[in-house]
Amino acid sequence: MSLRDRGQDEVRRMLDGPHPLVPPDLAARAAERGQRILARRHVLRAAGWALLVAAAAAFSVWAAATRPWDVPPAGTTPPLEGW
Repeated sequence: MSLRDRGQDEVRRMLDGPHPLVPPDLAARAAERGQRILARRHVLRAAGWALLVAAAAAFSVWAAATRPWDVPPAGTTPPLEGW
């Protein structure tokens, strides 16, 4: 008898034995838990989008106020010539 046959025999014995009792409210509890998980996922997704929009708005305000694309002013003025 090979190891595979022995494993199949063991599984058959387990399936032929007495089955455990399932609680009568198991489906209702599972559905309730699933609803909670979906609600939590929905809230987290909405919070993530809100955070992303807030970050984009904050970046836009910062960029408009500081204008990082402009060349910074020179530290010294050029010498005056011809006076």
